[in-house]
Amino acid sequence: MADTIIQLAQDLEWLGREAPYFATGVAGPHTDLTVDKSKEILRTAEKLERELKTAIRYNPNSLVGVDYPLESILDSIAELLAAIAEIKASALAADRDLPVNVKEFSRMIENTFGPMRAEAA
Repeated sequence: MADTIIQLAQDLEWLGREAPYFATGVAGPHTDLTVDKSKEILRTAEKLERELKTAIRYNPNSLVGVDYPLESILDSIAELLAAIAEIKASALAADRDLPVNVKEFSRMIENTFGPMRAEAA
């Protein structure tokens, strides 16, 4: 489960970092691309949200791989869910802070699950 969350976080960071290149703020040939990028970001954020909520529902201790006190696990997951909500709001508003938000989310994932592996190109 943690591997899936890490992969989704990597995907979200990639999408969020390239989003400003598509958000020109004017109607034109990139308008459809901007809408598509926002939808991809929202879909990925919703997948992450579902994975985290599923982890809470079934066994939050297995989510982080060690037996932390349950309260700490739930606090960490609540912070991650709040960050996802912020990313979704930024994506909907085509906010210029989106790359910063996804980078911060990646740091939160690394703090919770360990370093994110670099994908082989």
